[in-house]
Amino acid sequence: MVSPFVMLLVALLLAFAISEVLKRTLGIPRVIGQVGAGIILGITFFKSFLFSQENLDVLSFLANFGVILLFYYVGLETNFSIFKKNARRSLSISLVNTTLPLVLGFVVMKYVFEFNAIVSLIIGVALSVSAVAISAGMLEELGLAKSKLGSAIISAGTVDDLVELILISILLSFFQVAITDIPPNYMVLGLLLFVASVVVARIWFIPYTIRFFDREKSSTARFTGSLLIVLLIASLSELLGMGFIIGAMVAGMIVRQTIFKDVHIPDWEEHDIAKSIHIVAFGFLIPLFFIWVGLNTDIGSLGSNLFFVVILIFISLLGTVGGTTAAVLLNKGSLREGMIIGWGLTPKGDVELGIATLALKAGIITPAIFAALVVMSMFTTFISPLMFKYLVSTSKRKIA
Repeated sequence: MVSPFVMLLVALLLAFAISEVLKRTLGIPRVIGQVGAGIILGITFFKSFLFSQENLDVLSFLANFGVILLFYYVGLETNFSIFKKNARRSLSISLVNTTLPLVLGFVVMKYVFEFNAIVSLIIGVALSVSAVAISAGMLEELGLAKSKLGSAIISAGTVDDLVELILISILLSFFQVAITDIPPNYMVLGLLLFVASVVVARIWFIPYTIRFFDREKSSTARFTGSLLIVLLIASLSELLGMGFIIGAMVAGMIVRQTIFKDVHIPDWEEHDIAKSIHIVAFGFLIPLFFIWVGLNTDIGSLGSNLFFVVILIFISLLGTVGGTTAAVLLNKGSLREGMIIGWGLTPKGDVELGIATLALKAGIITPAIFAALVVMSMFTTFISPLMFKYLVSTSKRKIA
């Protein structure tokens, strides 16, 4: 049996190789290659060679840490000022393309497949969220990041993040009740204590910590201070029954707001903190999280659940592309513009897999449901760049 270091070397090397091939040949987001590497490593021959219980524990720990930094980064990149630009249009697009797949998913799961309410809600939320980072990557690749179309997609995607933040917070509260059987009054008390703690942190602790670690004007020091903040608030959130994910997201949003309003660190230094988190998270920990997702995806269960997977994909595409198109038409846009923005917002692969992973570890969803959600995520992330590029290429004159 190999050491944890060799296991990490093989896993990251395979994930990088597959991701690069897919990215360079087909323009497919790297998350597909990372999850695919995990699926390959889950084959009995490789799994028995690479993954002792010790190695699995190491990978699981690093994957969990990756989830914390993923949601912390989402918080850091959540810009509330986006409401000032095209607020009505972006909000209407976001509400429709988030609500439609959420409601459709919940209703179909509960009344057709007869899952309980919490499982139906988890699936509904997983179908409704989008990976804005992947969308931004597609726009950068095509040179459309600063175009009117690119601004519309990023604007709607950012508002999507805010809507999703509310949905995920509600969902994680249900998680805690389902997992720990916490009485509702204790849950409310924990929420109030967490809110009070966040207020104190926002007024005193976080501004003081950022100033303290910014004295040297060092990227390393800022990263250390930022990491201490997210770990403290995530731990506090977990202790009070809110779950560490809520704490991580809230920490990111507070750090961003503190830097802009109180500490007055120049923009490049604010982005320096986000970049440091991005490098460590997306360069090391989050790929390991996606490898863990693939490793725990039971592909064999899909044969008997193929219809279920198809339904998930259909609801996801109908809700996101159809919902976005309808919202754009209501805002006096064109059908083609609506479809382009819809496909631009279709990719999944980060937040929804984080939610599915938490649900799987908590025993709320089965491995078969988890596998179906992973395949749905991979399919939508695979096809959306292809459709997006095709629609953009056939509309080049109008977009330019």
